[in-house]
Amino acid sequence: MYKKIPYQTGRQLLDRFSSSDEAQALIDEELNVDDSIEALLENELYFDLVQFLAHGLPVREAIWWGAHTLDARNDVWSAMQKQCISTAKAWVKSPSEEQRRKSELFSNKLNLNCGPSWLAQAVFWNGSGSIVAPDLPTVLPDPFLYSKAVAGAINHSAALPNWDKTDEYYKKSIGIALELAKGNKA
Repeated sequence: MYKKIPYQTGRQLLDRFSSSDEAQALIDEELNVDDSIEALLENELYFDLVQFLAHGLPVREAIWWGAHTLDARNDVWSAMQKQCISTAKAWVKSPSEEQRRKSELFSNKLNLNCGPSWLAQAVFWNGSGSIVAPDLPTVLPDPFLYSKAVAGAINHSAALPNWDKTDEYYKKSIGIALELAKGNKA
């Protein structure tokens, strides 16, 4: 069903990040990805499910998901935070080193203290280039580092700045991710 998530079991994804005890208890070695998603959703383990999906989706889909999810909070983002989101979308549409390095500058300026800065960091950590200064020998990021940043962007934005629509935000966000996982456009 989720053709963009190339894993057989939910445990393969759950083992890639620090999940809650509740999620650990739900997802056993035999549970497939579809049933794992359903179990996390039914138990309203949204924080874990965001991490699960961020680690399951390919890099461009994950970053696209993060950007469209953060659009839900557009009314609270500063001009620079909105630039982080638009730069992430631009990178997904046409990946370039220039956009990747621009994202690095945004994440540094914002000190990774908001959802959009974590999204910018995800673009920088996407795996297509070095994570050190351009004049130094290449150092590639660890695999799935971008996933942690995408999950951080979405989960951070669910809570901060404070608001009363966290559950609604998570449900919309997860809906976007599941459409992308099916191979549909968000």
